[in-house]
This record gives sequence, structure tokens and C-alpha cells, in this order.
Amino acid sequence: MRYHVIDHWNTVVSNYPRTSVGDWKITDRVQTEGIYKMQEQDAFYYVPDSINLTVLEQGDLTWFTDEPRNMYALAEIGLFRAKGHVVVGGLGLGLIHSFLVNNPNVKTITTIEIARELRELVWPYVKIGKLLIGDFYEVLPLVDRADTIITDFIFGYQDEKNWRELESQREFCAKVFPNAQFLEQGYQARMDAEVVRSKLPSAFGTSYDVVKVFR
Repeated sequence: MRYHVIDHWNTVVSNYPRTSVGDWKITDRVQTEGIYKMQEQDAFYYVPDSINLTVLEQGDLTWFTDEPRNMYALAEIGLFRAKGHVVVGGLGLGLIHSFLVNNPNVKTITTIEIARELRELVWPYVKIGKLLIGDFYEVLPLVDRADTIITDFIFGYQDEKNWRELESQREFCAKVFPNAQFLEQGYQARMDAEVVRSKLPSAFGTSYDVVKVFR
């Protein structure tokens, strides 16, 4: 098995203050030694010693982390696939923004975030483009233009219920901006695989889990 070795870890959010606003907080989490799954099929990374992660939590729920599988997926989307006027659905830790700002094909960035607490907790350390507070489905139609729409606000592990929600999300974006490309950080590998499977049905099985951790 081939894997990428992660022997140290430092991201744009590693130095964020560990603090809270309301029931939202930025905190630490340790990822211990082991082999972990990337989001792409048959892609793994190995942590020979523990690494420290930055985590965004709401109460007992984990919404975002800067773990390697997320960062590599965001880098692919933000650096190489996004273009033009980009709308980001969900601020999170502002991880995607650090890649979008270094993509010469990206012209403007508008972020839609429903949790007002994140404007105080996270946005002061991002401040890239424009931040709009409100429900994504209500605010997106008010945006002037979008060439790329990136979302990441489906909570929980990949399952068929969340997959159907993502399909509905993609259909909504297509109605508002028919010519915009739709990207989703957590499900992008699966969406790409669906396209490949439609062309080469024998290349994959019926489904695969791109979230499950292998240790």
C-alpha cells in the first residue's frame, strides 16, 4: 500500500486562538500514530507520531478540522479547480480561503455563513473577500454572479441520506447559477467517481466509503 508520510503538521489555522463564542469554539485534537484514509479512493497517509489538529466545534459536534485528508482535498479544489467569481457556502475555519487566495484563476470570493458566531470567532483571521451572514438557500439567489460554488455544510458521515441532500443542494445551485461549476469538499471524490463510473462502469464497485479511517 502506498501512502504519504505526515511527520509534522502546521496549517494556516494552527495558530488560531483557542477560544469560544456562544456554543462555538476552536480547540485542539490529537491525531495519533496510524494509517488514515484520504478522500480519494485507495489514497492514504501515515502519521508516524501524533500530530496536533485544529478543530471547530459547536457543543459536542465537530464541524471542521484541518486534518490532512481535508487539507489535501481543499487544496485540489481551491488551487486547481475553482475559477472566476467563487461563492463559498460555509465559513468553517476558513481553510478553503487560504487556497483560493493563491489561485490566479479566482477573481472574487463571497462566503455565506449561517452562524453569526463565526463572524466573531473565525472571520477576523480570514477576511478574504466578502462575508454574508444568512441561510445559504436564501442568500445565494441574492449574489450577483458565481462561476464556482463550493459548499461544505452537510453534517455527519457519508450516507445515502446526506448524499441525497447533496444532490438536492447541487440541483438548487444549478437552478440559481446554471453555468457555475459545483464543488463540495467532503463529497467531491465520490462525485468525481460517479462521473467516471458513468463512463467506465467496470472501473469501480457500486460504491465506496471515502470517509472511513483505516488504522
